[in-house]
Amino acid sequence: MSILVENGVLKVSGAQDKLRQKGQEKPDFLSDYTLIDIETTGLSPFRDRVTELGGIKVRNGEIVDEYSHLVAYSGSNKVPAFITKLNGITEEKIVNEGVAVDEAIHDFRNFIGDDVIIGYNVNFDLNFVYDLAKKYGEALLTNDYVDVLRLARAYYPKERHNRLIDCMQRAGIAQVEQHRGLDDSIDTKKVYDDFRENFTPELLENAKNKIKNLNLTEGELNPWELGFRNPVNNKKVVLNGHIHMDQDDAEKMINNMGGQAQDDLTAATNYLIMGDHDFFNRNNEALTKASELNKEGGQIKRLSESFFLSMLDDWARS
Repeated sequence: MSILVENGVLKVSGAQDKLRQKGQEKPDFLSDYTLIDIETTGLSPFRDRVTELGGIKVRNGEIVDEYSHLVAYSGSNKVPAFITKLNGITEEKIVNEGVAVDEAIHDFRNFIGDDVIIGYNVNFDLNFVYDLAKKYGEALLTNDYVDVLRLARAYYPKERHNRLIDCMQRAGIAQVEQHRGLDDSIDTKKVYDDFRENFTPELLENAKNKIKNLNLTEGELNPWELGFRNPVNNKKVVLNGHIHMDQDDAEKMINNMGGQAQDDLTAATNYLIMGDHDFFNRNNEALTKASELNKEGGQIKRLSESFFLSMLDDWARS
């Protein structure tokens, strides 16, 4: 039994089926690929919705096809005001111009096909598209991918921020970001092409070496190995219920990553990790105790095992 990160992919004995079976990140400069960018109502694929799917298909370095559609749902199509301010997408636009979600994800998944996927901070997009494809019975999104953000960090190692707009401005591509799927796809390709012209073999090798390879259960890890996105750093964590991870391994992982695995809940506990089925059991004793502690000033967050593993996987791929 073990919990590992191999080439940026989280591997968890006994619980691998709870993770998205996404492909592997492979930093490189390709001539043939599909580049994607999506818009959403928020940051979490567990509670937010895709509002727009955008992408371009590239062959021999040239755009040969485009995909761009707003996504409409049979239920709510409300868009938070701050999202509308950012990209102009409104509920009215989605209702009037959007494609039904089942049709949109079917077409978008076919548009991607078996291509290597490229995007900017693309793991964010992959999570949403993966979940949507799975929900509507499309082929799982297991394609390997290139994250242009990884290349940006290698090219601009001393910069505090390496957002898409930062790279666009530094390269003189544009001064503003549209925050629309197709427009941002095209701009991301321009940044990718700029890196292609200016990268050295050493920079590319550096980007590849930043992909994590760690044994999370072998021994305490150094902060520089874990990075600043470590989701359990300084967190006190309690595991409860039917957890598919080996509990001893999970506790070793938490402690090795700078957290503290607790045997019981206290007012200082940060996370209560519950088995997926236990998460919905309102009669759970640990849940009752967490609620009581929170009423007394605690700030215990209740997470399902699947959600917790998704957090870890996002960190492993960052």
